[in-house]
Order: sequence, then structure tokens, then C-alpha cells
Amino acid sequence: MNNLRAISLNHHHFPLETIGSFAIPHEELKARLDAAKEEFQMSELMYLGTCNRVEVVFDVPHFVCSGFTQQLLSFMFPEHDKSFIKGVAQKAQRFNGEETADHVFRVAASLDSLIIGEREIITQLRNAYELCEGMKLTGDSLRMLNQHAIRIAKEVYTHTNLSKKPVSIVSIAWKLFQEKHPDVNAKIVLVGAGQIITNFAKFLAENGYTNVSVYNRTVENASAIAKSFNTDALPISELKNDQSDFDTLVVCTGSTEIVVSKEMFSQMCLSKKHRTVIDLALPANVNVEISQSPDVAFIDMLAVQREVQRNISYREEALNDCVAIIEKGKSEFKKLYQERSIELAMSEIPHTIKEIRQTAVESVFSKELAQLSEHDRELVDKIISYMEKKYISVPMKLAKSVLLEEVQKH
Repeated sequence: MNNLRAISLNHHHFPLETIGSFAIPHEELKARLDAAKEEFQMSELMYLGTCNRVEVVFDVPHFVCSGFTQQLLSFMFPEHDKSFIKGVAQKAQRFNGEETADHVFRVAASLDSLIIGEREIITQLRNAYELCEGMKLTGDSLRMLNQHAIRIAKEVYTHTNLSKKPVSIVSIAWKLFQEKHPDVNAKIVLVGAGQIITNFAKFLAENGYTNVSVYNRTVENASAIAKSFNTDALPISELKNDQSDFDTLVVCTGSTEIVVSKEMFSQMCLSKKHRTVIDLALPANVNVEISQSPDVAFIDMLAVQREVQRNISYREEALNDCVAIIEKGKSEFKKLYQERSIELAMSEIPHTIKEIRQTAVESVFSKELAQLSEHDRELVDKIISYMEKKYISVPMKLAKSVLLEEVQKH
């Protein structure tokens, strides 16, 4: 576990706009992570990017300091100015060894989230790991770390009051949307097809909204959302041609650039009326000038963040219970990690024993065995097979037990 490391850019230390500037476009993710893994000789690597945090979790044998953090961020994000990267690296949180596990467990359990107790992070963490696993960036250490983090998070959500009154980004956005008193027949335009838009669409469907259009870069990814409103998904390139004269526009895509420009917005507004625009993306997907219009009620992640602060206090009473679960989980994970490390270290023993057997049968005692009858050779083979199994299993169990005792002493 000593080689586990993490670098965290999160809402505790940075404005959301700064965090958003470290989002990696999906089409560039594999190339950037592959290059970073090779450049810094990481045995494993995982990247997690959400609206309020960027986490880089990896495995290297040396301590991670601000200097290394600066080198890594400069390499992964060459589009940023060096002085800007230096300032970010100095403020970034860095975790080494066991504290990496503690950090990941707290992130998974949402104790470190912008909205304490929100459940979206567990899905985001799982998806980030599976994506990096599919890119062959991860290995045994990160597999165990993520599996255990998700198990701990589920226990926190199940056995504490942390999420008894769920407050997520989407639920807050929905609350702010409802405060605008939208008519159930209002025209809603959704842009994006990620988890946030998917969840917002569920709120719409559950509350009887049917006049909904769905746009996304990849139409196939948005088809399930569109189907729930008996319509077809459309590509974002067609958004400027939307003639529905919408009432509410909800935007959240993975793009790092503006999706709804001022000119596009003007084209979509066919009449003069009051409209609601909800931009839940980081970096922002909607041109900020649109928010300045007197006919627009504008809701963005900063508005959501302000609402978060007004809804978070009642969750804090459950934090002590959550910490106790995480501490217990850390002890369990440490033992599991040690056991797995010992298993890997001893994995060559069975192969070595089999080689000794092969040498004995084919070389050392080959003449003697050749003089035996077929029945006797079969008997000798059975005896050797039995001894081989015992010489593999019994000493390994004993050695594993002794090694674990020694590790736990330290």
C-alpha cells in the first residue's frame, strides 16, 4: 500500500472554474493517460473528473511532493501556463500510502463532496475506474482500492443518516427549477446525455412533463432519454435550428467549450418571454452573457453551490458514524492488501515445486523409475502428486500467517 498515491484538485481548495479547466475531453483521455503513465513510470493510473473535483490516483514507489505534482500536471495539461500550474500544484492535496486509501474512501462515501451525502460520486468513481481499466491503465492495487471504497460507501449510505434526506446536484437544480413555477406543459430542451441530464430527465418524466427535446453530441447515447418522452434524440449541431420556442433550457455536456453561444440562444428564442436556463456543466457550457438578460432566470453551478451551503448542516450530525465505518474499512483493507501482496510475492512457489518434481522424475530418478512396473510407477506418481500439493499449500499457509503477523507488528 506504500506505493499508492493521489493528487486531488477539489472544491475545498479551488474555485469550480479552476477545477473545470482540468477536465480532459473524452476523446483525449486515453492518449493523455497512457503518456503520463509511461512518462512517470506508474504501474497503475486512474483519473476521475467531476463538477467539483479532479482526482489522479496512481502507483509509484516514491513520495509525491509539490514538485512532482507540478511536473505531472504540466505534462497532462500542456495547455495551461506554467505559472498557473505551479500555483495549482502548491495548493493541490497530495496523498501517500495509507492516506491515499483513506482519501479515496472518504471521496466514495461523499464525505469530501461538494454536497455531503450525495450518491452520484459512487457511480462516478465506479465509471472512472471501469473506463481506466478498459484502457488497461489499472492493476491489482487500484482494483482492490476501488472495490473496497465502493463497499464502504454503500455501508455508509445504508447504516447512517448521511443520505436520509438526499441532496444531489440534480435534486438542487430540480428544486431551483420548480421555484420558477414551470407549467407542466412547458417546453423543455435538454442538452447532454450524462448522469446529470439523465437524472434531471427522470424528474421531468416522474412529474408529468412530456414536451421535451433532447440533444447530444452522440445521438445514440441520448436515445434512451428521448424515448422516455416519445421523441427522437438530435445532434447538438441541430440545436441552433430548434424552433420550439422553449421555456427551459438545461445543459450539461462533457465539452470543455461553450455549447450554447449568445447567437445560438437568440436564434432559439422565437418570441419575447421569460425563460429559465440551467447550466450544470464545468467548465460552463452556456455563454455567461446570456445570464445577464432580464428575460432569463439563470441557474449555474455557483447557484447550486450556494444552495448546497443552506442544505448541508443537517447531514453533519451523521459524520461521526461515517468516520467510524471508514476507520473500520481502512483496517480491513490494510489486511486484505497485505494478504494480497504476500500472495503475489509467494505466487512463484507452486511453479518452483512443479519444476523440482519435473526434474526429479525426468532426470534425477529417471533410471530408477524406468525399472518399476507400471503399477508401481502409478503409485509413485500418486505419492509425488500428494506431496506436491501439501508442500505447496501447507508451507504457504504457514508462511503467510507468519508474514502477516510480522507486518501487523509494524
